[in-house]
Amino acid sequence: MPLSPLLQDVPTNEPVKVREPVRVAVDFQGEKIRPLAFVWHGRKYTVKRVSMVYKRQHGTGFWWCFAVSDEANSFILLYDPIKMSWVLEEVYAL
Repeated sequence: MPLSPLLQDVPTNEPVKVREPVRVAVDFQGEKIRPLAFVWHGRKYTVKRVSMVYKRQHGTGFWWCFAVSDEANSFILLYDPIKMSWVLEEVYAL
């Protein structure tokens, strides 16, 4: 799936810092969270692969970071377990 029209002119080898809230559909597998899809600027992106999951310190707490991809782009999604909110941190065009 192509990138949002906002990012079509961005070089593909450079990550784009987005830092925007997004809605994410997830699957809870026991204590694990797996993003399935997210909506950004009215467009749905289906997660085909989760390549990495890690924690990032944020103040006195932490965020869960998910490196995911659809068939055309890679994304970094951040989950704040305190606020129960998601942010699209970065986009990489493949």
